[in-house]
Amino acid sequence: MGTYMASDELGFGHTHRRGALTWYFAKRWLEKPSPKDEQLIAWLLEVALGRNVMHFIERTDEYIGEWVGRGEIVPVGAFNGFMITGDPVEDTIIPHAVLVWTCMNDRPWPEEVYHDWLDKLLAAGSKEAAYLAASLWPAHDLMAKVTYRPPGWLVYRGQLDAEAERLILTEMLKGDYGPITSLYGSFKYDDLIYPRRLAEYYIDRHGFTHPICGLFKPARLYYNAKLKGPIKEALAEPSWSEGVQGAAMLLYLSLKTSHRLMGDEMKILNILEENLFKFDERHINIINFHMDKIEKIDYDLIKDYINHLIVLSDLKMFEKYISIGLRTKDIIYISNNIKHMICILMQKEKEKLESWLEKQADDSRIKDILLLNYISIYIYGYYSIIKGELEDEQVEKKIEDIYGKINCSDKVRLLVDQARMRFSNNYEYKICDFIYGILKRQTKINFKSKFIKDYERIIRLWHPNRRNSDELEEYTFLKSNHVGLYLYHEILSDYRTKVNFKDYISGETERKAYSAIKGKITENLYTKTMSAHLNKIENNNFPYEEIKDEFIKDLIYNINNNNYEISEFFKDLDRIKQFKEIILSKFRIYITQ
Repeated sequence: MGTYMASDELGFGHTHRRGALTWYFAKRWLEKPSPKDEQLIAWLLEVALGRNVMHFIERTDEYIGEWVGRGEIVPVGAFNGFMITGDPVEDTIIPHAVLVWTCMNDRPWPEEVYHDWLDKLLAAGSKEAAYLAASLWPAHDLMAKVTYRPPGWLVYRGQLDAEAERLILTEMLKGDYGPITSLYGSFKYDDLIYPRRLAEYYIDRHGFTHPICGLFKPARLYYNAKLKGPIKEALAEPSWSEGVQGAAMLLYLSLKTSHRLMGDEMKILNILEENLFKFDERHINIINFHMDKIEKIDYDLIKDYINHLIVLSDLKMFEKYISIGLRTKDIIYISNNIKHMICILMQKEKEKLESWLEKQADDSRIKDILLLNYISIYIYGYYSIIKGELEDEQVEKKIEDIYGKINCSDKVRLLVDQARMRFSNNYEYKICDFIYGILKRQTKINFKSKFIKDYERIIRLWHPNRRNSDELEEYTFLKSNHVGLYLYHEILSDYRTKVNFKDYISGETERKAYSAIKGKITENLYTKTMSAHLNKIENNNFPYEEIKDEFIKDLIYNINNNNYEISEFFKDLDRIKQFKEIILSKFRIYITQ
């Protein structure tokens, strides 16, 4: 088998705590795994899923065996195993983990515990995780400490400043099939499955008044009848504000480059063409450049709109932006789509693109694109596959050419990042083939061939790709008998998984615990019972005050329309006191206004 190289020498570290899932895969991938081998497996799982995810998965499985339906099963100190990074990909699992652990105990921890943990998230700059914690955790007035709001709520509020617009454009650049960086909270705009819909939400609430309004997909004019009225109203004005000009220009370009327009889209396009005189010279020049009426335009003229335009752009337009001096540093988020367009252009016009990329050397994201270009080949336009003839030694050498001399662990991380991008299902395993070869050569460990397909499936469970979380339904994971892994999948699927994991849990205690925990969390997140409403209102962790008003109205409606439930509900004297205080507090606010 050869000499095992020290893990710190290879860059794997030696602090990875091993658990049942680590042992499960160590037995699947290795003949006789040693403690050092298990340490490597633990590291590989952390690289694929995230350190905090693995802490949650492994510790949950440990605690679940002690569940008896009462008492504190999960100790307060469990939180200390998380590493708060400020990165939403790593940190937004923490609020969900704490919610699961709260439901494993028979009652919440004291309120100061949740406030202390929230303070730690805020101190580390983990704003997305802090918001989710305030949204999900059972303690009073957590949200009062959190200033961050997700993009959906920024659109709800309106009056976008530069930072709010930046957050919204970041999500739009990711696209409807890109990574969903943050996990979800308990309110309707906490999660963002279709980022381009943000433009529609803005129009519906605030009218066609801001440049982002022009970024919805034209076909939505047919499917969303509420869009046409505000757009027509804004376009009918005798003159257009800067915001309306930006929105109108972007919508015009979007409609003009659409391959097929239906009746509603054609009507709006006709209105726009009849009102082109309302654009100022700058916007007319940008339109003419896109319509090939002028060959060049000063890049600084479109710089303020470059992220909006890239949301709409195709390969032809992206190439035009490069021709006038596009700087990647001006692009807020380099999406998979942008990476693919750059790679396609590199394979089409190598010298021209290499010259342009040299000018972007101060942007560290370019290196990932160079690696993607080396390992990919494009067929049928944007459809990418991994080059079948590549060997792991070639890939490892190319990584060193691009990134310099780096250790084995960093090479694996880079390849895992590449595997998270969308490749053909038939070729994704090829990246894990490279990882397999590099690990085997560097660590002198003979992995079983199962490693390649297993590791590919594990990478797909990375939570920003949760649209594809059905991967856990594959039997490799189901037969793990690992409740922590099953509950992680529940988080990925909003607790609406199609699989009944109870059928795969061997212990009676664990089965009962799993059902009880899922039931509690589902009630907390989705059930609109009077008790759930009352608790949310009393905890006062709403993103905006008017959302609290909506919850109070819903609660009063339920009280007025559910005679039997109300008689049962108010048998508890404490609930009467709670409800009385809520109504009185609201009444006091109205009196002082």
